[in-house]
Amino acid sequence: MFGFLCKTLGRSATDVRNSSFFLEVASVVLIRGLSSSSKKISKAADKQKQKGLVNRRGSPPKTASSSAFPQVHSHSESSEGIPPPVVGFLKNHGFSDAQISKLITSLPRLVSCDPEQTLLPKIEFFNSIGITGPDFTRILTQNPNLWIRSINKRLAPCYDFIKGVVFSEDKAVASLKIAPRMLQSDMQTNIAPNIASLRKFGATQPIVSFLVSCHPTLLLRAKANFEKHVREVLDMGFDPKTSAFVHALRMFVGTTELTQERKKAVFRRFGWSDDEILSALKTNPMFLTISEKKISDGLDFLMNKMGWQRDAVARVPMVLCYSLNKRVIPRCSVVQVLQSEGLSREDDFCLSSVLIPPEKVFLARFVTKYEEQAPQLLNVYKGKLGVRE
Repeated sequence: MFGFLCKTLGRSATDVRNSSFFLEVASVVLIRGLSSSSKKISKAADKQKQKGLVNRRGSPPKTASSSAFPQVHSHSESSEGIPPPVVGFLKNHGFSDAQISKLITSLPRLVSCDPEQTLLPKIEFFNSIGITGPDFTRILTQNPNLWIRSINKRLAPCYDFIKGVVFSEDKAVASLKIAPRMLQSDMQTNIAPNIASLRKFGATQPIVSFLVSCHPTLLLRAKANFEKHVREVLDMGFDPKTSAFVHALRMFVGTTELTQERKKAVFRRFGWSDDEILSALKTNPMFLTISEKKISDGLDFLMNKMGWQRDAVARVPMVLCYSLNKRVIPRCSVVQVLQSEGLSREDDFCLSSVLIPPEKVFLARFVTKYEEQAPQLLNVYKGKLGVRE
């Protein structure tokens, strides 16, 4: 097939192997699983010619060579124009066919590299810091440019910088697993200024470490934009020495001012004052990241159907983040049965005791405890039996 490809283009084998056209066609063949038939290769060639990848005026073809990807010139015609070592190498290191396809689509020059010289050092680096297996293949597939980043100039300094901020290898690795894009950033130019802003406004080392290790994507924003959001959070009265400060920062970064106002308007329709909304935000700011419909449905059920007051919801606003059908309604149905059967006082049911505990705790507290007096409770909880009006 490779010989046919050379004849089709009227080029020498060396020119074809070094051309960007070769890399594009090789990618097409690998990704689409084309057979070696000349008809299919001709179609792939015609497609690339139409895109202008073949220079018909006789000028030298552009190469896809790179210092990070030295060319390989030892492939035989039996390889069908695709360097087998790359495909086999990636498979042997855990990459699936779909991941290899995505890699070569994103980075066609990958097919021309020497895997032992170019890819293996990256694999060894990530393995050495603790990024292995599915995490490794996911990160390198989603961020293919990491294959062409210098270990000494970019990858290792980035890892060392983060480790120096969080004082922990495990936390540094956790940070990179969440935000591998940081490995493509200049730490001193892009990340360090935002960390400096946190400290300038009073964030303590534990809070900085928490943000970097658990929510590192926040640091990928431009310094001016990041500092603007930090000031907004501080203006709302959040203490930079608490984790609530970080969660509030996540909320401000993830939602626009217009979106925040629309969601606050939903609370106002249910009679909430701005002070009550602010009180709920200070307790758990992440509830403002859920959709307006989810907020409205949650408030309608908890306040109108179950009778809880605004202040009760404001004390535990995170309950609005729970699934209404999978968590809130089943548990509240059990509460309604217990109340209707006179098995417990209304004072025994506060939002925090009903909706926040894990399922095992809830069942022990409100179902198993009353199974003799109300054997239907488990079926009510599972949705197999409705609650009498």
